[in-house]
Amino acid sequence: MDIRRTEDNLYEAYIFEQHVDPRGIAAVKTALAAAPGVEFVAQFVGAFSLFARVVADDLGQLQQRIAEDYFEAGIRSDYSLNLTGPKPTAPKRGSPPICAMVCCSTDASDVFALDRAVEASFQRLPDGQSYASAVVNAPDFDILVDLGAQNLEDALDLVVRLRNELPAGARTATAFADLRDNEIRPTQTAPS
Repeated sequence: MDIRRTEDNLYEAYIFEQHVDPRGIAAVKTALAAAPGVEFVAQFVGAFSLFARVVADDLGQLQQRIAEDYFEAGIRSDYSLNLTGPKPTAPKRGSPPICAMVCCSTDASDVFALDRAVEASFQRLPDGQSYASAVVNAPDFDILVDLGAQNLEDALDLVVRLRNELPAGARTATAFADLRDNEIRPTQTAPS
């Protein structure tokens, strides 16, 4: 199986930082945002304390950035590649102000088919809510789901709905964020 590239012909990876260095979350978030390849970074509450979406020309460049630029920024994280590539609904392309990042682990033999099936069930969301996902190669989960809403209660409702769509035996770990005055998108002029 080929790892698919984004629409810009780049590899996309995700950072799930659980242990923030002594400088604190704000300092690490700002330092990481200044590193090459960072498309999104924000503080979260839950399964991880900092999440980022990064891109690279190839695996070697990504590894170099992990070893140097991201390490210097204070990242000591798990990383994961987006295995679904150019999907326009991949995580952190944009989001309403409240966001839930849900890491899903399943025993499904075809996680790509499961990802498509779950995505289809979220096609008709009310205005102000969003769904995005990617199949990933993380150590503890198979699918990363990005749920967005205007408030925490609606985001939590989306998480419960997602849990109901997953097969029996699936496990999740969730982190929430208020992206207002939190998210940094270095390549955009204004937050989405």
